Amino acid sequence: MRVEPCCQSLLAEILPIVDPSQKGVCLDVGVGTFAFYCEIFAKLGFSTIAVEPLPVKKLRQICQNNKINLMESCLSDRNGKQTLYLGKFAGIFNQNFNSLSPEWFGSSTESKEVQALTLAELLNRIKAEKVTCLKLDIEGWEYSVIKQLPELSESLLPSIIMFEYGGGVNRRKGDKGWSPQFFDGTKESLNILRKCGYSSSIMIDYAPKTQEKLFDLQAIDLDIDALFSPDAVYGNIISFRHCNYPDNKIAQICSSYYNTGLIDQLVNKIVSR
Repeated sequence: MRVEPCCQSLLAEILPIVDPSQKGVCLDVGVGTFAFYCEIFAKLGFSTIAVEPLPVKKLRQICQNNKINLMESCLSDRNGKQTLYLGKFAGIFNQNFNSLSPEWFGSSTESKEVQALTLAELLNRIKAEKVTCLKLDIEGWEYSVIKQLPELSESLLPSIIMFEYGGGVNRRKGDKGWSPQFFDGTKESLNILRKCGYSSSIMIDYAPKTQEKLFDLQAIDLDIDALFSPDAVYGNIISFRHCNYPDNKIAQICSSYYNTGLIDQLVNKIVSR
């Protein structure tokens, strides 16, 4: 599936239902250079925070035009200075692969010192009273943030969390974003979400010929490891806390983003390398 456009369409439809009065803040953490969720949040009327340590010119313009609070920092498990490893993919520097982990498959040996904040410190600085959505795309560092959720007061737990998993190859290869270090973090992230009361969830994966996968984190017989097929490449998981959205409407939105034809062929070439 076309992951980012699909997830952006889902959140654009779901957020106004979950928080029709826009009482909560929306956080776009790890904005990158092209999938600007913060712009969508702001245009929906939400108070929006963009967290990105090395913002590109376009992001700065979007934030200025939409009154988005841009925080030039990383979200991490500590406060203060931290080393950010600059992204590199297919031999070319790519800012979308920047990571705080030197072991991340997209990390290069080039690095910069950046400001880092814990989740609690971020929420304290913006004086958040309610969080409607937390989007995390921080290249293998998602678990380091999600494991902080139990430390928050219940009133600050986001209504919706979206985080990225996998990357680089398919799960069958067990490498890169699927290496034990990162895949274990993904599975433990889901366990933490379950303990924090998250239930209805949507998985959107990039693999050819896949469709959305819906599951309930509170299901007694849920096998988290089995959620990820051997062909899974990378994607986002959207989880709801004390809210949901009709399955048939989710399917209707997602159907516009299924990979077909030439796109399938291209994806197969990439993941089979």
